[in-house]
Amino acid sequence: MVIRSTMPTYVLGIAISTLPVIVFLVSLIVLDGYKLVRRSSIVRTIGAGVAVALLGMVVNRFLLTASGWDATPFTRYAAPPVEEILKGAFLVWLIATKRVGFMVDAAICGFALGTGFAIVENVYYVNAFCDTSIALCVLRGFGTALMHGGATAVFGIVTKSLSERYGFAKAWIYLPGLGVAIVLHSFYNHFIFSPAISVLGIVLALPALMYAVFRQGERALKSWLGIGFDTDAELLEIIESGGLSGSRIGQYLSSLRDRFPPEIVADMFNLLALRVELSIRAKGILLMREAGFDPKPAPDIREKFAELEYLEESIGKTGQLAMMPLLHWRDRDLWELHMLGKR
Repeated sequence: MVIRSTMPTYVLGIAISTLPVIVFLVSLIVLDGYKLVRRSSIVRTIGAGVAVALLGMVVNRFLLTASGWDATPFTRYAAPPVEEILKGAFLVWLIATKRVGFMVDAAICGFALGTGFAIVENVYYVNAFCDTSIALCVLRGFGTALMHGGATAVFGIVTKSLSERYGFAKAWIYLPGLGVAIVLHSFYNHFIFSPAISVLGIVLALPALMYAVFRQGERALKSWLGIGFDTDAELLEIIESGGLSGSRIGQYLSSLRDRFPPEIVADMFNLLALRVELSIRAKGILLMREAGFDPKPAPDIREKFAELEYLEESIGKTGQLAMMPLLHWRDRDLWELHMLGKR
C-alpha cells in the first residue's frame, strides 16, 4: 500500500513518522515525578533539535558533495558523527552551565533534542519522496526517530554520570557518551538486521533503559534531598541563632579576616546565609512537586537573586574560591539556582 502525495495522506505520513517519538517524550515527562525539567525548557530544547537538524542537513549535503562518497557509506560512517556532534553540542552546553542536575533530566533533555531533530528529518523524508509507503513511515517513526532521541539521551546519561564523578570542567568526560551515541547511530544505519527486527529492538530496549535510568535517578534524588535538606536546615539554624561564630564554618570565615577586609568577610557571611536559604527553597519545591503540587515562584525571588549577584560581585572571584569549601558548589547545588528561575 502506498501513500500518495495528496494532503490527507501527506499529513498521515508525517503523523506516523513523528508521533511515536513525541508520545515517548511525553511519557518521559509524565514519569518524572519531581518535574525536574520545565515545560518551557523542553520546548526550547526541541526547538534546538529542529535548528540542529536543519544545520545538519546543510553540513551533510556539503560533506557528501565534497567527499564524493556514495550515499550508503556516507550514511553509515560520516552522517552519524556529524549529527551526534551537532546534537551533543547543545546538551554539553546544558550540562556545563548547570541546567541539568540529574541523569533523569539529562535523559529527558537529550531525548527532547533528538525529538526535534527527528521531526525535521522525517518531515523532510516524507516531503522528498512523492510516493512514501506506510512501511517506510512506520520504520522511520518507530525506528529512526526513536534512535535519534535514544542516542542523544544515552549521550546525556553517560556524560552527566561522568560529570558527577570527575567534574564538568574536564573536556574528556564528553567523549565516551559521544562515542556510544555515534556507534549506536552508525550500527542502526548499517541495517544489519531486517527493518522489523531493528524497530522491535529499539521499541523494547529504549523503554527498559529509560526505566532503569529513572529508577536510579529517583533513588539518587531522594538521597540527595534527604542529606542536603538536613545539612542546609542545620546550617541555617546555626546562622539564625547567632551560633555561627562558634562553629567550624564560623571559625573558617574568621580565619579569612587576615586575607580580606572586614566588609568583604561580612558579605561572605550574608552570601552563605542566602545560598543556604535558596537551597532549602529549591529542595522544598522538589518535595512539593513530588507530592503532586505545582508551587509558584516566591514573589521575592528576583530580589533574592539580585542580592545574590551583588554579594558574589562584592566578594569577587577570589572570595568565591575561598568560600568553596563552605558552599560545596557542585553541579547540583548550582542547578538549584536554575530550577528556582535564575536563568
